[in-house]
Amino acid sequence: MMIGLHLDDNMFTSTIPVELMSMRSLVVLSLGNNELSGPIPPEISELHDLVELKLSGNVLEGSVPEEVCALGLKQLQVDSNAQCSCCSQNK
Repeated sequence: MMIGLHLDDNMFTSTIPVELMSMRSLVVLSLGNNELSGPIPPEISELHDLVELKLSGNVLEGSVPEEVCALGLKQLQVDSNAQCSCCSQNK
């Protein structure tokens, strides 16, 4: 069982892979400071144990999906990416 996936600062390009959502036991998903683009996938909401989502320093577009906001994350970092009023207190 993997509880934390830290892939910061790897210069990854492309979109956030939805295949990551098969890691159901993740508590921390950290993908900061890469070159990830496109929208934040709503499938992240399938990670029901997630408490920290770190996506700062990418080139993501759009807003944080409502499904992700509804997770009640303790920490959500999307600096320089998406804007979402429903999650703004967690930035």
